[in-house]
Amino acid sequence: MLEFFRSFLNFIGRILMYFWTSFFQDTGSFFKIVAEAPFSSIFELLIVLFLVGVALTILIGTVRSVAGFSVMPLIQAVENYTRFFAWIGAWGFTLLMMSMVFEVISRYFLGAPTKWAFEVAYMLMGTSFMFGIAYCMQMRRHVRVDFLYDNLGLKSRSIIDLFGFLILLPMILWLCAGLWEYFHQAYKVNELSGESAWNPIIWPFKFTFVIGFVLLLMQTIAEVMKCILVLSKPRVLEAEGEETIG
Repeated sequence: MLEFFRSFLNFIGRILMYFWTSFFQDTGSFFKIVAEAPFSSIFELLIVLFLVGVALTILIGTVRSVAGFSVMPLIQAVENYTRFFAWIGAWGFTLLMMSMVFEVISRYFLGAPTKWAFEVAYMLMGTSFMFGIAYCMQMRRHVRVDFLYDNLGLKSRSIIDLFGFLILLPMILWLCAGLWEYFHQAYKVNELSGESAWNPIIWPFKFTFVIGFVLLLMQTIAEVMKCILVLSKPRVLEAEGEETIG
């Protein structure tokens, strides 16, 4: 048993080191590019803005939580950030519908199909899903088997959720680091899609995977804090209704 826990802790340590290397060492080049020419590299600027937004969200939420002796400001800061990207993702579906309507009209009524419709469709669809996964967790809308779960009390559900989130956390950390490497490799070679005559660069789209799972990581940590809050002070969140946790 001790050997198992030692191996598990070593596994977690390697994941943390992988995550640290990806997000605290490999990102320096993007900050340098943006510092030298902020508006000539728009995608690099957006990458830096996202990372700075994550840091500021956590920092401001932590400061407010320490000042107020409560974790709720940090939880609210994280959830507002994930909700903002969910809002962007929702508008992505609107842009997707508009582009598809344009393509249909152009193809079947004007006889001039576009070169970009297919590429835009999968990029907008993928981006919208990536931006929404953290919000889906926040709203507790991910698929789960709940025939037993729904019949348990708030504290029992929080124990189950806490156990599940703690197992999920290292996996999300691993995915965040792996997706950063996946994106960074595409960025270094300026990878093109190769899917159409348009053939755009693909690495900006691949960065949306990083965004989605970093947001999911933040939201998972917020869910862990909410579970601990319920177990220690159940009335804090009961006043808002059990749907906040369940």
